[in-house]
Amino acid sequence: MLQKFITLLFLLLSCLSAQAITRYVKVLGTGLANGNSWINALPGDSLQSAINNSAVGDEVWVACGTYRTTTTSNRNLSFRMRNGVIIYGGFEGTETALSQRTLSCGSCSVLSGEIGVSGISDNSYHVVSNPIGINTTAIIDGFVVQDANDNRAATLTNGLGGGLYNNGSNPGNSCNPTIRNCLIRNNYAQFGAGIFNSGHTGGNSNPVISNCVITNNTAYQGGGGIDNFGLNGTSSPVISNTIVYANTAIFRAGGMYCWGGSNGNANPVVTNCVFANNTAVDGGGVVSDRLNSGAGSSGNSNPNFVNCIFWGNTASGTGPQFFNLGGAAFIATYSDIDLTGQFSPHIISGIGTGNLNVNPQFVNSLNAIGIDNCWLTNDDGLMLQSISPIINAGTLSGAPLVDILGRLRIGNPEPGAYEYVISLLNLKVFIEGYYTNGAMTAVVDPINYPNLCDTITVELHDTTSPYNVVETATSTIDINGNGVFTFSPAISGNSYYIVVKTRNGVETWSKLPVTFGAVTNFDFTQ
Repeated sequence: MLQKFITLLFLLLSCLSAQAITRYVKVLGTGLANGNSWINALPGDSLQSAINNSAVGDEVWVACGTYRTTTTSNRNLSFRMRNGVIIYGGFEGTETALSQRTLSCGSCSVLSGEIGVSGISDNSYHVVSNPIGINTTAIIDGFVVQDANDNRAATLTNGLGGGLYNNGSNPGNSCNPTIRNCLIRNNYAQFGAGIFNSGHTGGNSNPVISNCVITNNTAYQGGGGIDNFGLNGTSSPVISNTIVYANTAIFRAGGMYCWGGSNGNANPVVTNCVFANNTAVDGGGVVSDRLNSGAGSSGNSNPNFVNCIFWGNTASGTGPQFFNLGGAAFIATYSDIDLTGQFSPHIISGIGTGNLNVNPQFVNSLNAIGIDNCWLTNDDGLMLQSISPIINAGTLSGAPLVDILGRLRIGNPEPGAYEYVISLLNLKVFIEGYYTNGAMTAVVDPINYPNLCDTITVELHDTTSPYNVVETATSTIDINGNGVFTFSPAISGNSYYIVVKTRNGVETWSKLPVTFGAVTNFDFTQ
């Protein structure tokens, strides 16, 4: 009987999966505009309808362009997510598989609250407003979320959340969406201009946020980038591979506010994130607060940071990197935190295993987007230079498998959102034809990138298809940028393609086959 039940359940799930639908949306719509293909894409003003008409397992694919919350002047209107439905942005409008989508310059699909005249005065209160009951199966992936302005006087419902407002407030309620691969920028609100997670008064708002950039958002009061409102409730999101950069709060918490007073909880778990160049009066980076709404303090505000960087945040008052209220805690391990100007009670709680207080040596912290004006490319300013003292200073335990650019984390990862990857562009490889203890030795000398101090693997491949690996050797590059790779004597006089790989999976091939037995200089291109 049990076996029959399992078989029926499998068949039912298979049928449900087979019935899943993808709906396609373009700004102007195309063809029949019924959404069954890119050729017949729905128009942009039907995006919310496409989401509403989707069932569990369905997907909505959104092409490049700007999609506004409404074509009217109604500031209350916004986009809403739906359980079991994945909303994907960033498509050129020809893709037939998700793997063909590229987000190499961030997404090209923009959700905007700019609905009226130029300027923010009449913009939508929220770009995305998620109601009670949303769970982690509601996924938004690959969008720019911008231009909201909730400038209403702050209440338990108004003035909260510009870019995304996640409302899980009041007893028994929850709102826990999944937000990933999004750029959340240029939003305004009284509290939580970028994202506001409301779990007050017995509610829960614990979204999962990953691979996002939250930047240039402004709170008229607190929580420029993110606000976790767990007063007498719970707001403890899980955040990873995310950049919180250059956000502003006129009062407190330029980067993130965590309020868990009145027996509430605001205990986000934050891994491999960067908080940089955020500003406020108190708590430029983060505020931890367990003050009650009345007198005294209770509850928990214990944000936990692992493999994170806090650098360049500023406060005109107290706590440039973080500020603790009412006995709240700031917990950090394997993180790089500038402790200049941090004094009791605004200090790290616990023993702080693996923490550092050294300049991370960003490529350019004043221009995090890079000179190409594209997030998530190889010139991003919050990448680490080769001289960074925090390379390999993180812990792999609990770290995301890949970084914000999708590059593999191996061994001890770096704190922050970007894994340090050795560039192999114009690498010079010298193959030295001599024997040591009966073995051939190859010396890899990356003369254009000295002082690499990292692990490189050299593979010898056959010169005929399928170019099988013949032999592999691994070495740690020394302080002078040299590595010695020893192969067997049988390679002398034979030709091979040489493949050089970093520990992060970056690889380059020699342009031509290499013949061992003489000192030769070979160029590699990336």
